[in-house]
Amino acid sequence: MQTVHIDQTNYGGRADVFVSSTFNVHSRSFLRNNWERLITINGKSEKPSYKLRIGDVLEVLDQDVDRILEDKAYDKIIPQKKEVDIIYEDKDFIIINKPKGISVHPGVGNPQDTLANYVAGYLDAKGEYDARMERGGIVHRLDKPVSGLILFAKNAEAQLYFQKQFEEHKVDKVYLAKVEIGENINTELKEKIPAIPLDASEELDILVKNNFETDSSWLKVDGYIGRSTMNRMKMIFRAYIFNHARTALSYIKPLSENEFLVIIKTGRMYQIRATLEYLGVHIIGDTMFKSLKGGAIPESIELESILLSCKDMQGNMFLKRLK
Repeated sequence: MQTVHIDQTNYGGRADVFVSSTFNVHSRSFLRNNWERLITINGKSEKPSYKLRIGDVLEVLDQDVDRILEDKAYDKIIPQKKEVDIIYEDKDFIIINKPKGISVHPGVGNPQDTLANYVAGYLDAKGEYDARMERGGIVHRLDKPVSGLILFAKNAEAQLYFQKQFEEHKVDKVYLAKVEIGENINTELKEKIPAIPLDASEELDILVKNNFETDSSWLKVDGYIGRSTMNRMKMIFRAYIFNHARTALSYIKPLSENEFLVIIKTGRMYQIRATLEYLGVHIIGDTMFKSLKGGAIPESIELESILLSCKDMQGNMFLKRLK
């Protein structure tokens, strides 16, 4: 993120003209199409035609340019040979145990050494890589510092099929977070911490047996996630609607003071990390969400995707878990 304080040398002009001439934002049309995502003025979204005034604080989320462009760079996955930890595979999809510290997909200037490259290399070596797929078969994402189960499609039809299940919230996902609780931990959440630690595997057994219906031992956290105005690289959770925020729903079950199970019903950017921060809980290793102002971007955090369940292309439910 870059910040500019408007003074007498650059006031009076249009905001979009100033940004496009001052910052590397790809192109004028790219900036216009992604204006609300990339630019804030005095912490708010203003029109591209906004006339700059002395004292205005203009912020440019230049790091998001890569994220937007990588979403569009469907044909730039370079197959690379490297072993991947395959948990399950059939003719339509693969479930992989992603390690911490590896990006799921390439970015601008970083076309290689991601999970998508390695999956493409694995499929290409078997003659099964479908070049019609977008982003090498990615269906959903895990943050770079997060580990665990992730699903890749093996053909274009499967990719669309599984993407639709994720979009319609028909996929069950459970995470295990190792945490530190702060002094300002949410009262309801604190009351749900058991006196005797619970076993993650046993609790998953109960959850599966109950068809993922949560009981009173889980805390429902329903609210909104949007961009932080204090640190534009972060997202924040709030119980109320705010500027450009999107709905977010999670369920959290403490196993002990140091381990929580988390179910996400929506797939918002940094959803678990932002939600736990709001509740006064810190994921171990997550320096970015250590405070409201944020810190360094971590390579690994103690957050793992441990269960993934949905219907395969034949309509049969499948479930894979790590605990």
